[in-house]
Amino acid sequence: MFDVLVIGKGLMGSAAARCLSAFGADTAVLGPDEPQNPQTHDGVFASHYDQGRITRRLSKDLTWATLADRSIAQYRALEARSGIKFYEPTGGLYVGPDDGSHAYWQNAAAIGQRFGVAYDELSADELAARLPRLHFPACFAGILEHAPAGYINPRGLIAAQLAIFAEQGGTILRETAVTVTRHSNHVTVQTKEGNQYKTRKLLIAAGGFSNCFDLLERPLPLRLKTETIILAEVDEDEAARLGDMPTVIYAIDSPDLNGIYLLPPILYPDGRFYLKMGCDTRLDQTLLHDVEAIRRWFIHGDSDAMLPAMRAALEAIIPGLRAQSWATKRCLITYTPHGKPFIDALVPGQVYVATGGNGSSAKSSDAIGQLAASLTWHDAWQDKELDAALFRI
Repeated sequence: MFDVLVIGKGLMGSAAARCLSAFGADTAVLGPDEPQNPQTHDGVFASHYDQGRITRRLSKDLTWATLADRSIAQYRALEARSGIKFYEPTGGLYVGPDDGSHAYWQNAAAIGQRFGVAYDELSADELAARLPRLHFPACFAGILEHAPAGYINPRGLIAAQLAIFAEQGGTILRETAVTVTRHSNHVTVQTKEGNQYKTRKLLIAAGGFSNCFDLLERPLPLRLKTETIILAEVDEDEAARLGDMPTVIYAIDSPDLNGIYLLPPILYPDGRFYLKMGCDTRLDQTLLHDVEAIRRWFIHGDSDAMLPAMRAALEAIIPGLRAQSWATKRCLITYTPHGKPFIDALVPGQVYVATGGNGSSAKSSDAIGQLAASLTWHDAWQDKELDAALFRI
């Protein structure tokens, strides 16, 4: 019997498992590996099957800024201990209307002062002069956040967390949980593969699949939204030409797109360089909490319907972009009603949950995992800065 079993070995789950094993708990983390062939995969998916996620501290929300600040402070230590590189401090650019109406503008000074964030406010002319390869409308201005803003490789971050977890004696179970049964002094987890595991405590960090299968006694108030990204393949010369660009968050004025995020050219596992851009679109859908509905989106979703609009937006941001090919990919965002992750006790002393990234959790997953691990192990909220009420269901 384990002291704690974590369902879900994604970004939150892997971080929580590492922290729990560091506390001295006999810990297992349970979740399948990334499928080799997504088109024929008959199991669960995850949105971390990717090479780039933006990381920054400036935010429209102080809580998310705090989580990011804590997590970013651990990146280099995680890299050093695991031997796995996943972090690039390229700096990060926010671009929006120059009237300062967006919450990002309004909170920059307070958050910057609170966390010692170095950044430059750039007028439209200054933005054009500072970053001449990028183009935005004349009525838009920018905030350029210096390093340690940049991006992380989510696959690499999870690999680093799990490598340290295994080094600490943790157990990795590469299976899919389908049923959770509570008993008076333990919990039993049944897997799709036919195995059964017993644990004194359970932490459920199953992301968009948290309400699927039979993991919870009652569903969580989560909303699942489809997300489309495009990958613009570039050759080595074009990747080098754009290699010094920061990450970009762009409050585009468009009837089709909203909230663009863009990363510099990144080398992907296929040996090619891609610019990755994602955003909300007018065709986004809210999905049912159903395994088959989620699988249909990941495998067969019509993300290509937004390719023309997204391609046009990217080519407007980078005039003269020399892309060799264009493709869309699909992911899923899990939203909570209050916009923060759920980190809470479902059955105090026995069953806990950490889920609901709200499209902001990759960069902050280490701190989220730490909070979830602490709550699970100590049966009480230990953090002195962040109030437990921020994360309650």
